[in-house]
Amino acid sequence: MSIRLPHPDSAIHLYRHLLREATYVPPYCRPWLTERIKRRFRDWRRPNLHEAHQSLRFLRSANSGHINRTLHLCFLASGRLGKRKRQLATSFFKKDPAEDSDALAKRPLFSTATAAPNRSNRKPRPEEAPVLTWLNNWDIDKVMAVAGAQVRNSQTNFPKQMRKTIDPARVLPKVNAWGQVFKPRLVGRKLQKHYAKLLADLMPPMPQGEWDLLQDLSLGQAEPEMFNVPTRRTVATTPVATQDSSTDTTPEWNWEEYVTKPVRTVERSNSRAIKSLSGACDSDPRGQGRPIGVKSFSPRRLRRSIYNRVWEASPILTYAKGKEKFKVTFGGTRRELSPATTSDLQFFSGVDTKGTVAHKGNG
Repeated sequence: MSIRLPHPDSAIHLYRHLLREATYVPPYCRPWLTERIKRRFRDWRRPNLHEAHQSLRFLRSANSGHINRTLHLCFLASGRLGKRKRQLATSFFKKDPAEDSDALAKRPLFSTATAAPNRSNRKPRPEEAPVLTWLNNWDIDKVMAVAGAQVRNSQTNFPKQMRKTIDPARVLPKVNAWGQVFKPRLVGRKLQKHYAKLLADLMPPMPQGEWDLLQDLSLGQAEPEMFNVPTRRTVATTPVATQDSSTDTTPEWNWEEYVTKPVRTVERSNSRAIKSLSGACDSDPRGQGRPIGVKSFSPRRLRRSIYNRVWEASPILTYAKGKEKFKVTFGGTRRELSPATTSDLQFFSGVDTKGTVAHKGNG
């Protein structure tokens, strides 16, 4: 239910409101969110209060029961989106340091141009000189292993959908519209662009301990405190003088806005789509109704709608023995049909597991 809460007007007041709202989020993303709020305020040289006010409205909407906004917070905390996603990708996909000089010399290098043999004494042109790229710092084998597994396990509830074709040999054209072969430098730039888009859609692997925690949360095997969202404390009110009961306390209707502005603009805060963001409440029982996307956070809904979806988008990367160098495992439980109840089994009497009717013999 949307609650009309006071909105802060100063930076310190806004900071306290954000920290208070962080105590009502699901326990999984609560430590990350609290630390992020503190770090953002400490790093601010010129506080962007407008952005902070938007974040406060977003948190209040998520705490009121908005499923998609709460899921977005868990995606940010788990590194499926945002800054932590780039940090996990850097730590897992960066190449390990070479053991010695020989191992460093054997590593393949990506360049935006292939140096052609200089058969004359002329100075090489700028487009002929090889230029190393940022791809030399990334382990392409790990990137392609995770990308291939993500294509095979891609679900509709992923925060970002992976493209189906990930092989650069099939994506990059070899000739232009006039049938001419691309210059080596242009081929290198296209290759960088392809891998940049691939990394933007890629779900980086997670640490083993955090992946195991998400598994326990999805299967309901974690501590009971991880499934309990604290209830909102009573809003503090200032004491007011006792008024006469005959005094009309109905808020005055501002007719000038309805005359000078469209009705959809004046009543936009009361619409069901953004009612959880604005915190508006219907004073009339014939109002717009319940906000869209707002549910009550029961332990079952928190496990199935939040934790399980985050776990499905989270892989782990391990070294494998055999043809494949790396093994990628995505989370998620296998969905199976529940067995029929005793009252429903009477409709299937006389039918085998393949759906064939069993004929009874005479006598």
